[in-house]
Amino acid sequence: MAPPSANALEEYLQRHQLQDLLHRMANDVARAMPSNPIDFMIDSLLKTASASGEEPALMTRLKDVRATLAQDQAAALALQTKAERLEKENAKLQYRIEILNKTLDDMDKAGGASGAAAPVGKLPVDACDVPLGHSAFSWAGGVSLAAPVAGADGSASCADSGALSQEPFSGRVRVSRLIKAGAAAVGETVVVCGWVRTNRKQKDLNFIEINDGSCLAGVQVVVDASTEGRQDHALSSGASTGASMRVTGKVVESPGHQETEVRATKVELLGSVDGQTYPLAKKGHTLEHLREQAHLRPRTNTIGAVMRVRNQLAYATHSFFQQHGFMYVHTPIVTASDCEGAGEMFQITTHTLPPGGTPGKYEPADDFFAKEAYLTVSGQLNGEYYACALSSIYTFGPTFRAEKSHTTRHLAEFWMIEPEIAFADLGDDMNLAEAFLKHCFAHVLKCCDEDLAFLSKMYDPKEDTAPKLRERLQLIVDEPFERITYTEAVELCVKAAKEGKQWEFKPEWGEELQTEHERYICESVFHKPCIVYNYPKGCKAFYMRLNDDNKTVAAMDVLFPKVGEMVGGSQREERLDVLLQRMKEMGLPEEPYKAYLDTRRCGTQKHAGFGVGFERLVLYATAMENIRDVIPFPRWHGSALF
Repeated sequence: MAPPSANALEEYLQRHQLQDLLHRMANDVARAMPSNPIDFMIDSLLKTASASGEEPALMTRLKDVRATLAQDQAAALALQTKAERLEKENAKLQYRIEILNKTLDDMDKAGGASGAAAPVGKLPVDACDVPLGHSAFSWAGGVSLAAPVAGADGSASCADSGALSQEPFSGRVRVSRLIKAGAAAVGETVVVCGWVRTNRKQKDLNFIEINDGSCLAGVQVVVDASTEGRQDHALSSGASTGASMRVTGKVVESPGHQETEVRATKVELLGSVDGQTYPLAKKGHTLEHLREQAHLRPRTNTIGAVMRVRNQLAYATHSFFQQHGFMYVHTPIVTASDCEGAGEMFQITTHTLPPGGTPGKYEPADDFFAKEAYLTVSGQLNGEYYACALSSIYTFGPTFRAEKSHTTRHLAEFWMIEPEIAFADLGDDMNLAEAFLKHCFAHVLKCCDEDLAFLSKMYDPKEDTAPKLRERLQLIVDEPFERITYTEAVELCVKAAKEGKQWEFKPEWGEELQTEHERYICESVFHKPCIVYNYPKGCKAFYMRLNDDNKTVAAMDVLFPKVGEMVGGSQREERLDVLLQRMKEMGLPEEPYKAYLDTRRCGTQKHAGFGVGFERLVLYATAMENIRDVIPFPRWHGSALF
């Protein structure tokens, strides 16, 4: 259809009186400059139609048009939001797939012992809301999970192979290997040793469950009239719960709930137990009672499971640092300096106290070391000496604090993991901490499935809708840690207070974050671990590097849900003049730290490190509530049993 001529268009506009209307609407739009010009013009047309008596028909039509436009806008916005969400989820899934593929590739290469793994691909910056000031590497963690180190026979350290190989130094088959082998072991003759859990007698048969501590489950041994040693009086009277036995027999299919059992040909009672006095009779025991029986409590399901997890965490610690080129350094337990400057140290002396009295005048020069000496609270300072020569080192050993605390989170004797890396800054330190924690929990998830399931069933709150134990550990492995400054953390807590959140300790800039603040940030704001960095210098140790603002130091804490602080670290102050000034401000004498200061005089360089309380790692990995239940022999104020 040909367009109308200019005369025809002008005639049309005059006939319908549209010329003035269009000019007026254009002028109105130019004056008002509305954010939505279409709505503005529709309203103008409605007013004109109302004034001319043509409102009903026009309004009906315009309302239809407006409704259609609104629906289209809403549908477009919903589709855009959904597309953005799917794009972010896809980016995270791709990241996790890369981690999994890289881990599987490493495991295929000589069991993962070929050295440090290269970083995996990064999460796309535009798809994952990387916070301002952070790279995709820092947001995503930037490192792959280290594969388990192979054992001497090439098998992964945490898994028992299906082969029924004997223990190299005792000639028996481990119960965990026997259970792992399953039906493949049927027909094999084995020797099994362990402690009796139950001994049930039915007619001419005895059903004895034996456990050797290698796994949660026990193996059922069937003893009949033909079994050598069954008629032994000691066996019949002393083979109750807790007794030790040696069993020789054939593996057969079991008609019960277990896959196989051992049909005994010979049984030997190695150590009998008086069932009337045995402290761990087969019944429920409180964890408080078990602490009073710390020499026997590893025979219980709970402590056995906790100690197997603890063992795997210790293995994961060494494997991670060894795979990444760190040297293991043994720092001294006896020290003359207070690393933390807190003064809560155990002093040691060879001076004898008079019975019921107090010592006379104490002269340090007359003591064993000719000076005051203490049990160390940290191996960090000594670790720095070696990092300043060997580049990357770690310590893993016992430390002590004379803190008169009776909380569920404090011990007087505990183990610390403390790496130090030369030529590294705070960002490198945070990346190392995140990679280490991910590696440890990935290893536990792989190697402790049975124990984790038991601990979750027993100790995860039944009514709690929060993630259970395995989910919490998987979250650590999968999710990049959030990273915020101390100032941002305080602002979040202050904002929560304004919105009605009740705090026991008021959040204020310049004060240490309390556990309630740390947990709120992890559990209610980010719902995952968070690294808080750049703390005020007034609440941190003297050796932490002063930032350019002269108010904060390059310190960082890794915070976990349900726990609070898990890791504390910093870039160390490498500038001698600044370090001396910080020591002066805190009232610390130079003499005890002469060697520490020498490292700044003799080829100083930037370096960083952190400390992890090993028992807190175990606590988080086991769902236990009290730290006294995750160390073999707990020591706290007023208690040093066994």
